[in-house]
Amino acid sequence: MAKGNYSIRYDPDKLRKMIEEGKTAKEITQEFQISPYTLREHLVMLQNLDKKIYVVNGLFDYSKVEESKVKKEGIVFSKEMLAKTGFEPGDCFEMTVEKDRIVLKKCESD
Repeated sequence: MAKGNYSIRYDPDKLRKMIEEGKTAKEITQEFQISPYTLREHLVMLQNLDKKIYVVNGLFDYSKVEESKVKKEGIVFSKEMLAKTGFEPGDCFEMTVEKDRIVLKKCESD
């Protein structure tokens, strides 16, 4: 069966089998190496092909949307705050947790 030109990873037979086996969205996305958004598109194409509705557990799980996310920038300080401390952008810090505090200590230079 032709895979079409939407995605080289779209395999309706394999996707259908995984859904019928009860695989979760996380398991399917890992197997196909695709994002949840791409899985949604593949699911729509499969449902259109089969003229059937499929349910993939965890695909539309919005319970985690409200959780805070760690930004790849890390902790960001304004220029004004840095100017008051004497630290420079890009300085390295060690982080420790003490009871209800996070303590940042500048890394020692070699």
